[in-house]
Amino acid sequence: MLGFFLLDGNLPFTVAISIVILLGLIELLSLVTGLSLSGLFDDLLSLDSDIDSDGATGFTGITGWLCLNRLPLLIWFVLASSSFAITGLAVNYLTAAVTGGLLPSWLAIPVALIGLLLGCRYLGSSLARLLPKNESSVISIDSLEGAVGTVTLATASRGKPAEVVVRDESQQKHYVLAEPDSDDQLAKGTDVVLLRKDGNIWIAARFENSLSD
Repeated sequence: MLGFFLLDGNLPFTVAISIVILLGLIELLSLVTGLSLSGLFDDLLSLDSDIDSDGATGFTGITGWLCLNRLPLLIWFVLASSSFAITGLAVNYLTAAVTGGLLPSWLAIPVALIGLLLGCRYLGSSLARLLPKNESSVISIDSLEGAVGTVTLATASRGKPAEVVVRDESQQKHYVLAEPDSDDQLAKGTDVVLLRKDGNIWIAARFENSLSD
């Protein structure tokens, strides 16, 4: 069985599952040292969003669909790596049992990536429901009034919100949907200030306009 894992065609999947095992060992060690590996991961990439992923687009929609903004980063990474490795190894094992050989890498890796996407989407959703909610993130999102951000996708106009990335007082990134408070249009790259929240949509104004006021 060990020989199967060490086959060249299984190398990407064996490396992925080895990383998962290594992270597990490091996390166990962190219980002794008091250094949280999960905390370090979350510091590297902190993503929160108050947008319904079923109706969001762009970066927010992708992270929402993959549950990246609903799980601690370390857990999400372990889930993604495990889904990739297990799918690839399982497909190659079945192929070897039937044909006596492995799938070529150019075919096995895309199949494993599909497994990664589906694992993050559906297993991630289940994990997100089981894990305790991070109340501090919810409070931070709802208190972004006055925060300055940048339109990252498309052009926002009245009734047609666009994606905006902002940072809170802790320099944590949040991706929200915002539309202008007037008939003005906010193009991609425009700096805006969040004025108030209307449901899941933020009402925003050009940052330079707010300064001049």
